[in-house]
Amino acid sequence: MSAIGFMMKMMARMGQSHVKKLEEMSKDPGKVQKEILLSVLEENKDTEYGRRYGFADIHSIEEYQARVPINEYDDLAPFIERMVRGEDNVLIKEHVTHFNKTSGTLGLAKHIPLSQRHVSVCGKYFALHSGAHISNQIGYGWNNGKGINLIEGRAEVLESGATYGAASSVMNKKSPFSKYMNKLYTSPDEAKNPDPGVLTRYIHARFALAERKVTYIQGTFSSIIMEMFMYIMHNHEMLVNDIKNGTIDESVNLPDSVRKSLLGKIKPDPARAEELRRVFDEGFDGPWARKIWKNLQYIITAGGANFSPYTDKLKKNILGPEVHVFYLGVSASEGFFSTHYIMDESPSIMVPDGCFMEFLDPNDEKAVCITMDKLEKDKCYEFIITGFGGLYRYRMHDVIRVVGFHNKTPLIEFETRAGFAANLRGEKTSETAVRHAVLETEKKLGFDMFDYSIYPDSEADPPTYVIFLELNSRPEGLANEEIRECLQEELIKANVGLKKHFGEGHLAPIRLVILQPETYMLYREVMIMKGASASQLKPINVVRNEFQRKFLFGLEEK
Repeated sequence: MSAIGFMMKMMARMGQSHVKKLEEMSKDPGKVQKEILLSVLEENKDTEYGRRYGFADIHSIEEYQARVPINEYDDLAPFIERMVRGEDNVLIKEHVTHFNKTSGTLGLAKHIPLSQRHVSVCGKYFALHSGAHISNQIGYGWNNGKGINLIEGRAEVLESGATYGAASSVMNKKSPFSKYMNKLYTSPDEAKNPDPGVLTRYIHARFALAERKVTYIQGTFSSIIMEMFMYIMHNHEMLVNDIKNGTIDESVNLPDSVRKSLLGKIKPDPARAEELRRVFDEGFDGPWARKIWKNLQYIITAGGANFSPYTDKLKKNILGPEVHVFYLGVSASEGFFSTHYIMDESPSIMVPDGCFMEFLDPNDEKAVCITMDKLEKDKCYEFIITGFGGLYRYRMHDVIRVVGFHNKTPLIEFETRAGFAANLRGEKTSETAVRHAVLETEKKLGFDMFDYSIYPDSEADPPTYVIFLELNSRPEGLANEEIRECLQEELIKANVGLKKHFGEGHLAPIRLVILQPETYMLYREVMIMKGASASQLKPINVVRNEFQRKFLFGLEEK
C-alpha cells in the first residue's frame, strides 16, 4: 500500500467514531434536533435577527415555531446583502468569510452565508464518516489508488474580502486531505479550482485516462459523471494521441496560461496510450470503464429519483455490475440533511446534527410543520431548515420521501422540487410524472436518450407542453410523430387528469423537439463560461427561464 493509501486508511479508521456517533444519535433524533436548535439560538441571541425575534427567551421548538416566521430567500435577502458588504452580527454572530453561490435553477443565483459550523459538519460526513462507511462495506482496497474528482471549486472575491462561489472552493481548502489533493486525485489544480470561464472537461478526462490506478470516481451528480464518459467516447482519438505525445490538441479551448501550466505537468506516455487505444478499438457496446481502470471499485454521487435515469445508464452502459454506487445523501448549499447508508441503495439516513429541520406536507396548503421524529414511512415532505449560516425557518422547496427508518431516524430519498413541472390548466403535472413518461417512452420505443426537458408553453393557443429530447440513437424507421404520440400517452397514464385537458382541447397536443447532438453539453459549456460552477449545474429537466427556452429552441435538429 502506498503512503497516501496508508494515510487514507488511517483517516477512514478515524471516521469510525463518527459512524458510532450517528448510530447513537439515530436512537433519539428528536432530542438531538432540539439541542441543535437551542444551540443555534443561544449562539445568535444577540444578533439583530436574534433580538428581533427574542431568541434569548425561546426554550422549546414550539416557542421557536410560534415566534419566527417561515422565510423565503427574499425575506432574508436584505440581511444577507448587508453581510455580503461585510457587516457583522446581522443574522449570525460569526464573521462570514464565504457565501455559497447557488446554481440559480429557479432564477438569479443567491448568496448563502457559509458558517464554520456548516463546514465542520460537511467535513465530518464527507471526509471521515464516508471513508469509514465505505471501508466497512467494501474493505480498504478503495483507497490504494487515485480518485477522479469532478467536484470543482470556483470563487470570486467580493469587495468585503469574502469569497463567493461553490462551497467546494472552501471545502477543498479546509479538508483534512487538502495538502494531499494532488496525490489523491487525478485532476490538477487547473480543473479542481479553475479560473472563471475555463472549460475543464478535457482536463479531467485527459488526466484521468493517463492514470492507471484509479479506484473511485466522485461527482456531485451522476449526470456530471455521465458527461465525462460521453466526452471520452466522443473524443477518445484526440485524448489518446495527446497522452501518447505529451501534448494538448490545438482544438482544445484553453487560456494560454492554463495550457502552458498543464504542459509542464505532462509527459509522453506511449505505453498507456497503446493500452487505451486497444480498449477503444473494441467499441462502446458494453460496460467499458473497468477496461480502462481495472481497479475501479465505485462511484460516489447524489441519489434520488431525479438522478436515477443517469445512474441507471451509467451502471448499464459504462460501469457494469462490478462497480458499486455510493450515494452522497441529501445536502445543499444551505444545509446538510442526510448521509450514506448502504452501498448501491439510494436511501440515505438523516443526520440529526446536520441542522435543525422541519417538514411540511407539500400537498396540503394548511399543513403544520412537524419535526424529524414525527415523520411517517412512505410519505413525502418539504424541507424547512434552520441552518448554521443564518437561514432561519428557510423554505428549501425540496421534497423528500421517507422510505424507512434506521432505529428511530428516517431513511430518505430526494423526490423532486416542490411545485409542478407544468400547471397550465390546473392539471398539476409533476416532475415525477414527466420523468416517468419519458423513460417509459424510451423503453417502449427502444431509442437511447441522452437527456430531456419539458417546457410548459403558456403563450401557445391553446397552451401545450413542449418536450425536448436529445437522442444518442434510435431504431431505424422510428418517426418523430411516433415518439410524440407515445410521450403523450405515457403522460396521460402518469397524470390521468391530462386526459380531459387534451381530449377537450384545453391543452393542445404536446409538441416534440428533437435536439442536435451534444446540445446539453453545449448548454453546460455556455453556463460555465458565464461563471457557473460545473459541480452545481443540474440537468434542466424543466425549463424555468427564458435563456433556457431560447437556447433549446435554437438547437432543434433540422
